[in-house]
Amino acid sequence: MSIKRLKHVAQNFGQIFCGWELMFDYKTLAELGSGVLSIDILRQECKHNDKEIKPLKIVAGIHNWMVSDLEGNKLSIGDIDIAELKVEFSTNRQVGQKLQGASWADPTKHFISCALKCNSIVKSKGREFTSIYYDQEEWPESYSWVNS
Repeated sequence: MSIKRLKHVAQNFGQIFCGWELMFDYKTLAELGSGVLSIDILRQECKHNDKEIKPLKIVAGIHNWMVSDLEGNKLSIGDIDIAELKVEFSTNRQVGQKLQGASWADPTKHFISCALKCNSIVKSKGREFTSIYYDQEEWPESYSWVNS
């Protein structure tokens, strides 16, 4: 297995999780509340605070990206022993938008703020690759419709 490629895979888990497709899980994150998500990317399984939950929609996206990336580099998913992402997150309901980097169509008065710390690990043939990624997300409370 290519060491460089496996480092790349580990580094991208957190970035993909925090990307635009997370919007399809905004409602779920807000409903779950602060805690720790433990995601098995290989099996597409998800836990919140050690309790099994229905996998977030973003989990399939990360899994599919990983498979495509490995195959595109002539590597096999069968060579991956562990591919996991742990997301520590804290959600808060607030009045108004605090992060000015985004523009929202018809935002509500209240926003959900979400601080995220993503720890990823990929293990293959006795080698271990890890990465940490931090992000701050914010969305109007009305954007929970995308999960309905």
